[in-house]
Amino acid sequence: MSPHFLTIIPILLLVTGCKPDSESVTPTLGTITESAYASGVVKAEGQYQVFPVVSGRVVTILVQEGDTVKAGQVLLHIDDRTSSLSTNNAYAQLRLLEQNVRDDGPVLSQLSSAVEQAREKLAVDSTNLARQQALWAQQIGSRNDLDQRELAYTTSRTTYDRAVKSLVENRAKLQTELSVARNNLAISAAGNDDRSPRSLIDGIVYDLMIEPGELATTQRAVAIIGSATDLYLDLEVDEYDIRRIEPGQQVYVTLDSYGEQAFEAKVTRIIPFMDERSRTFKVEAEFVQRPPTLFPNLTAEASIVLQMKENALRVPASYVVDDAYVLTAPDTRTPVKLGLRDMQFVEIVSGIDANTQLYKP
Repeated sequence: MSPHFLTIIPILLLVTGCKPDSESVTPTLGTITESAYASGVVKAEGQYQVFPVVSGRVVTILVQEGDTVKAGQVLLHIDDRTSSLSTNNAYAQLRLLEQNVRDDGPVLSQLSSAVEQAREKLAVDSTNLARQQALWAQQIGSRNDLDQRELAYTTSRTTYDRAVKSLVENRAKLQTELSVARNNLAISAAGNDDRSPRSLIDGIVYDLMIEPGELATTQRAVAIIGSATDLYLDLEVDEYDIRRIEPGQQVYVTLDSYGEQAFEAKVTRIIPFMDERSRTFKVEAEFVQRPPTLFPNLTAEASIVLQMKENALRVPASYVVDDAYVLTAPDTRTPVKLGLRDMQFVEIVSGIDANTQLYKP
């Protein structure tokens, strides 16, 4: 045997016999918090996108980003030349009908005069007929004279009735046309209002998405408006966790703009409808500890506290095997009953105690 070979064997035995000790810990007592993860954004109360009702060229923008607005305040004007002409025509038609519908107006006064003339003519012909009938009763005059008086009276009566009917019908017609004209003016005014989008709430203009001269369409938002003071968290929670979420639960929130600083909030509302694409539910939360500066659409990550327990017997999550065992020796699996868990620790309800030495798998 070569002397070199004899030298190598003890070295190999030395190397293979040196196995590092397994990592080990003992359980500790402490607070363990079980929470559900959620992500989302900051939103302003009442936040909405402003969509024009009509399409047209933007003539004037009356607000800027950051401006506070009142409910009903006009935000911008869309080209309204056509609607202005329609409104002017509607006003002109209304003024004409308001004049004509009066009894002293040109239409009804003329018809009233015709009624009065027909009445006077009827009165004269009625008197003449009565006289002729009296004479005829005394055998004075001819039958032809009586017939002529009767014909004149009948004609006058018919003329008077037609004049009265014409006055009544035209008065009713003008009243109807006046109502239609008022409705047309209201519709035209509403059309003008549609060309001047207004704020629906008292709030702040967070964004303007159009410039003067651009074409506004009903499919494109022109502004975003929301509350200037009331901002909340719009969170998404996985369908597996939603059954454990309840209003009033504590939420700890981190915002990208504030680094790792956490802010306290609480759950205020759960939307009972799942988004089929993301398999998540919407959960709203309001800040208990609000950041000094806050804007809509800031990215947020949150932990919703489901349960919290103090003086819990806990071990690092990496020491649990198959959610049911721990290693009390490098090769010995001991069954345990688990309780709460968070990102770092798992509660041990039974199976071991605080003095048990545990080995990392």
